[in-house]
Order: sequence, then structure tokens, then C-alpha cells
Amino acid sequence: MTWAILLVFLIIVGAMSLSGRKQVPWASKLRRVHAGVAHRAEWMAPDEVVNRVHENYLAAMRWLHESMLQDWSLQWTGAGEHLSGPALHRHQEILKHYVIRKPQRYIGVLRCSHQVEVRHFSEDGERCLIVDRQSSRRMATYDYWTKTRLTTQDLGDGTLVYEMAYDRQSRSWKVDAYIQELPLGWGANAKTNRIRPLTALPPSMGRDN
Repeated sequence: MTWAILLVFLIIVGAMSLSGRKQVPWASKLRRVHAGVAHRAEWMAPDEVVNRVHENYLAAMRWLHESMLQDWSLQWTGAGEHLSGPALHRHQEILKHYVIRKPQRYIGVLRCSHQVEVRHFSEDGERCLIVDRQSSRRMATYDYWTKTRLTTQDLGDGTLVYEMAYDRQSRSWKVDAYIQELPLGWGANAKTNRIRPLTALPPSMGRDN
């Protein structure tokens, strides 16, 4: 009898935990784009959600650029407002390295123009990809102690992919992970304007073939 009561209790607790996490409001409004087309089908959210992702991503990029010359404590505090997951962990590890070991004397600040495209929402609507076409990229090197700019290097154009995650507590989208930089010429036509998210790397790729 005791085991039966315990089993019922565990079932109830499990059901409550599964039902406790509600869907985001736009989960039922996701639409399938290029449905049935190999390597092109993807989920997209309503325009207002896409616009929010776009705004939050650009805000995170501005913060990353502007915070580089701030005090380390301010960078640590602000990171959680714009980053999450692996991106936040990596940023904090870099800051800890600077603080615990020898402080960094010279800092590189990347500035560029962003042309952002929001793609590939997850089925629950809480994650998506950002395709950031960056033009006029310039890396400015500063003396952190004096805040003086020393050199500026032209890096050319590039296209980077990031993963964004929705933070239920702050009700905002945050940069969760850097995925990759796409090859030059990506997106020049419809055939190359494709992204194929993989849950794991293929067994062989590139020079491994």
C-alpha cells in the first residue's frame, strides 16, 4: 500500500513538472517556411518576435563594443543582461583571466555595420539563429590604461552566425552561442542562401574526407 501511494505521488509530481513550463505566447503562431524542401524548411515566428530578436541582438553587439573599455566589474555586471549560456560563460571566463592573472594592457574593439537576418526558430519558439552580415569591419586597438586608440586594422566584410535564446525572467532575447563564420560569397544567390543546423558534426568533413 505504501509503495502504491509513493508511486502515485511520483506520477503527480512528474506531471506537474512537465506541465509547469508553459509555452511562450508565440509558440502556437510559428509558421513553416519552405515546408517539404530539403535543407530549406525552417520555423519562423511572427514579425513582432523577429523584430524583438533583431533589436536585442543589436543592443548586445553595441554593449559588447562599448563595454570593452569599461571597468572589469561593470563588464561582469552587464554581461548577464545581454548574454546567456555558453556565450556568457566564455565572456566571464575571459574576464576572470584578466582579473586573476595579469590585467590586459591592450584591448581590441571591433566596429562594423550590421545587416541582420533572423532565421531557424526552434519548435518551441525559444531559440533562433542570427545571420549577421558585417561590413566595414575595423579592429581598433586601445591602451586600456589610458583609453587611447593606438592602431586601426581593416578586416573586410564577413558573415557570422549566432544562436539567440529567450530569457523568460527578463523577457528578452540574449546571445547564447557563437556558431560560425560563413564562407565568403555566402548568400550571393538562392542556392547559397541556406543554413543547415546540425545537432552534431558529421563523421567527416573538409580535409578529413
